[in-house]
Amino acid sequence: MTWRWGVEDIDERVNFARSISPSDFFTMFARLIVSRVTFVLAFILIPFDILGRFIGKGLVAVVLGFFVLMFLDIVWLIVWGLLVGTSWIWLRYPWARPFLVLPGMTLAVSAHIFVMIAPDPHKNDKYPRIAGEWPLTWLVWSPPDAYFRPNSSIESDNSYRKYTV
Repeated sequence: MTWRWGVEDIDERVNFARSISPSDFFTMFARLIVSRVTFVLAFILIPFDILGRFIGKGLVAVVLGFFVLMFLDIVWLIVWGLLVGTSWIWLRYPWARPFLVLPGMTLAVSAHIFVMIAPDPHKNDKYPRIAGEWPLTWLVWSPPDAYFRPNSSIESDNSYRKYTV
């Protein structure tokens, strides 16, 4: 799964997304719950993560294993699309937040579990943070132009304004 997005600056992206995050009640509530739950799950699922990496290395060595990995990748694409899509809606349409808060949190925790137990032999250790940062997942995955221009003023960037509510 990580071969689709081998970004090395996840920590910086997360910090940037947090800095421009909306600060309404629903966003703060969702971030608090998702971050706490995924933090605890990360510790609980460490043995499964290690076992999944080991199994993934074995699956890569077996022809039939590629079909298993391909199936899991298709499932992940669906989960990833829902995760990023709900985050995109969350950030652009503040009126939708009350409707997305429970399904989005459930999806984010499920995506975190999926990433932790997936048998991916090349998994980036920080990749599960993307699900744990929901509803900011869109900003982590696709930050506005101001992120790539560190010397520019973020207030003058029009792409920033659509996230502040």
